[in-house]
Amino acid sequence: MGQTVIQAAREYSDPLTAIPTLRKRFSEIAPELISMAFSQAQLQQRLESRWGVSAADLLLTDDGISQATRPEVAKYRAEFIAKKFGSRAHVLDLTCGLGFDSREFARHGLRVTGIEIDPEIAEYARYNLMEFGIEVHCADAANFEIPNDVDVVFVDPARRNPGAAKDVIGNTKRIFNPSQWSPSWEEINEITKTHSVLAKVAPGIDKSELASWDARWISSDGDLVECFLSSAGTGLRSAVLIDSENDLCFEMLGETATATAPLGNFLIVPDPALIRASALDAVAQLCNGGLVNEHIAWLTTSDASAVKELSKHAPSLANILRIETHFKFSDKQLVSNLKDIEQSGVTVMTRGMQLDVEAIRKAAVKASSSGNQELVIAIYRDDAGPQALLCRRYLS
Repeated sequence: MGQTVIQAAREYSDPLTAIPTLRKRFSEIAPELISMAFSQAQLQQRLESRWGVSAADLLLTDDGISQATRPEVAKYRAEFIAKKFGSRAHVLDLTCGLGFDSREFARHGLRVTGIEIDPEIAEYARYNLMEFGIEVHCADAANFEIPNDVDVVFVDPARRNPGAAKDVIGNTKRIFNPSQWSPSWEEINEITKTHSVLAKVAPGIDKSELASWDARWISSDGDLVECFLSSAGTGLRSAVLIDSENDLCFEMLGETATATAPLGNFLIVPDPALIRASALDAVAQLCNGGLVNEHIAWLTTSDASAVKELSKHAPSLANILRIETHFKFSDKQLVSNLKDIEQSGVTVMTRGMQLDVEAIRKAAVKASSSGNQELVIAIYRDDAGPQALLCRRYLS
């Protein structure tokens, strides 16, 4: 009956209309349960809008959606586990939450056991994982005794404070200190003494925390979404780029040195996973270019043929811009250089500098005139002073 009410509630967007109508239609159900059903319908539709897949049979929460893995990334991880630990490996999902990762593990034939500390969320997970026969224990991950037959432990530590105030879209405050995650980074490292561990952590994790963990920074369709860690590693650093539309995945080794090059006709802005993994050298070689500055993770080249080939790479490795004007940045000089520039919209990018991007964008819109092409203003720190580039999107 619960899902029947939720499905009925999905027909409405306005609670002032939905709640009275549903109460009349399902008069035998308590009013508070009707309200909960409407909330679940709204959460399902929110997740569907975000992911583009059905969530009609899932029980959800605001924070669960906020920390949930994209389907294409969950698929990548499941395939990684099956390849590394065997197609029938037993995975202990130590912080299973609503069960999104566990569902994908099971879809790939892996055996799964889930752990969730919150009793209500554990019940939601049991419901969401029922079709796969996955057992979910309500327990503290830090104190749970790991079964002997577990091949690998997967952990996605809670990085939001459940007791903090929520923002306008219902999310609670992020926790950036790994020692305050649940389980903490120290507790996760303790598990590695006895078991193989895979961890999903924030992509901004300080690299000094990683030691010998293998780290893969994952971007999906150009968005940097996580750092995927593997214990007992060799200190590998790499970027994983996923193209969900074409079901493509590409990995590029990182921590490689990249030479600088004189500013050319093109600005190459690498995928953020490549930047985070310091995996820019291969892109520099593909475009026959180099860094605009040794401390700035943007590339430049004048090789039009190489740029054309780079633009065809799938998944996409970078955004490519054609440089029209280059000058030493100042507010006054920017306004002066924009007097005869047409634009249909202005995007401002910065690197190595703390600037009021929105103020610059507004000033640029005011100083320029209306046109039919987007204008991209790229500003970066340089030894000779801040540099500004007026650019257009590259069209091959």
